Amino acid sequence: MRYEKLEKAINRIDNDIEALRVAKKYLANIMEINQIIDDLNKKRQGLADELYCEDKKSYESCCEIIRELLGKELDKDDQIELLEKIKEEFGRKSPNVSKKSHGLNAWLKELNIQYNWIENPENDWLILVIENFGPK
Repeated sequence: MRYEKLEKAINRIDNDIEALRVAKKYLANIMEINQIIDDLNKKRQGLADELYCEDKKSYESCCEIIRELLGKELDKDDQIELLEKIKEEFGRKSPNVSKKSHGLNAWLKELNIQYNWIENPENDWLILVIENFGPK
């Protein structure tokens, strides 16, 4: 994926910031720690801007893909294929790099797609029915 390195860099910065917040509880140099956190946040924002810069175009491409699937029942293979197409369009694994979820459900929520999961009597994999597009 074209933004995999950016995703990893942002995750590392997030982890560093979290570690520094914990360190502030135990160390006396709080002012220095706060300055480092501010610097990391600025660096993170620049990376995030780069990561999300093409999201509008990617969203529109995904809408074209999803439009063809409206009202259809998507089984396991269809869902896996849709997830891979969405990830490919956005060039990253996760819809929101700060959150750990990166499955189809997370992407559909991020894209504001209206959908339902239906029990599948044949196996334990739910069937997905995409109903509509929500406001973006």
